[in-house]
Amino acid sequence: MKHILLLALFCCPLLADEPSPKVAVDLKILDEIKSHNTIEPNLRHLSDVIGPRLTGSPSLVTANKWAADKFNEYGLSNVKLEPYEIPIGWTRGTATLSLVEPVAKTLTVASAGWAPGTDGTVTGPVVLFEPRTRKDLENYRGKVKGAILLRGKPANVSPVNDTRYGAGMNRPPRSELKSDELNEFLRTEGVAATLRDSAKPHGLLVTTGGFRDGDDRVKAVAQVPSLFVTHEDYAMLYRLLTDHKLEPKVSINIKNTFSDGPVTVYNTVGELPGTEKPDEIVVIGAHIDSWDLARGTTDNGTGSSIVLETARTLGALAKQGIKPKRTIRFALFSGEEQGLHGSKNYVKQHASELEKHSAAIIHDTGTGKVMNLRTMGRAAILPVLGPELESLKSVGFEGLTVESMGGTDHLPFEAKGVPGLPCKQDMDEYRFTHHTQSDTYDKAKPANLVQGAQVLAVTAYRIADLDKLLPRDKPKRGETSKEKKDSAKPKP
Repeated sequence: MKHILLLALFCCPLLADEPSPKVAVDLKILDEIKSHNTIEPNLRHLSDVIGPRLTGSPSLVTANKWAADKFNEYGLSNVKLEPYEIPIGWTRGTATLSLVEPVAKTLTVASAGWAPGTDGTVTGPVVLFEPRTRKDLENYRGKVKGAILLRGKPANVSPVNDTRYGAGMNRPPRSELKSDELNEFLRTEGVAATLRDSAKPHGLLVTTGGFRDGDDRVKAVAQVPSLFVTHEDYAMLYRLLTDHKLEPKVSINIKNTFSDGPVTVYNTVGELPGTEKPDEIVVIGAHIDSWDLARGTTDNGTGSSIVLETARTLGALAKQGIKPKRTIRFALFSGEEQGLHGSKNYVKQHASELEKHSAAIIHDTGTGKVMNLRTMGRAAILPVLGPELESLKSVGFEGLTVESMGGTDHLPFEAKGVPGLPCKQDMDEYRFTHHTQSDTYDKAKPANLVQGAQVLAVTAYRIADLDKLLPRDKPKRGETSKEKKDSAKPKP
């Protein structure tokens, strides 16, 4: 009897620790990514070999095709490049800005995207320009011909030990002026160029900008040259105007070019077909395009490499007979940086399928760990999906949150009623790498990316295996104090 009791004492813990079939799959996913991931070589290739992937550029097409080859290598089905068109292409040229008076100094600048170049070197006065109303705008009429406009006060840039995204960014008061109205004013008044604060510390530059859809290619782009200036140089120009009461003069030369449109660009997609409900779909995505001041590593080579790794891992499990009930579709969108054009076109091209899309999981905030998944106010998702993700606590995932965010590829899905699940990440150094010349491979933190792939792979598989599609109901904005509070949070 004594031996039987001892045997029972040893055996019972083993029985208690036996994982459920669902958890057993989770553990296989976690181990496959931990032990065999290809995140680093993929991200190195995307960053160093292919490099910056501006929308409409040959290098983006190279990245699309390379990603499609990876999807095929990983065993996905229906791998394709899904085309759409943008109205006009753009190529960055050189850009220089020099202070001529009161002293000579070369300033550090980068052109805004889809902004024109100058007709050679242009020299003119710097004028502070900060209209908020149409009446304000009229006060500048006839006074800015040939001027280089300083677009408002400098940003209040936070110290470098504050790594929050958006810390110190220049957020001017809301203006009643529409962009078309302002662009037309700048053009008709003969403004030479506009200058904007990069709002980053220690000489970091920013670029952003883009095109508007439509047939009018003139109105699709900026009407006058526009430069981002390092915060330090921008603040100096502002002080010369306001504190020293001087009239600084600068010389500017920009050599950007436009290409004839329309230009065909692509999203890269591939699928792991579902075994029981193949017409129902879980999207896992990131954007593969980038800005071009650096290598596009953390915005968004990191997200792209995580999507690739999730495809590799779930493809490897499928070869072992472990397959999801629903189809998991992997999507690498383009055109995100100019206004979510790739994901907008995805929802257009797949409109007939959207009712059967359960979710769109999006990774797009750099190299930090995935701490939560936002449900965009859909509290009904928490009790359905939350218990399914308990295995992820072992890798530092904290669970779901009803918080909302803007600015990335889940939004077109949200607009059509498909639950968007954007990642809430540790912001790490994203404040400094985002859209800057510092967005290079050395900023990637592979251990964090392994964790991100683990979170997305387990989440996608669990959603694909739920009894039903995720709940779509959500309160209207402001309907609850919680939703109102969350929607007011800073949005990366």
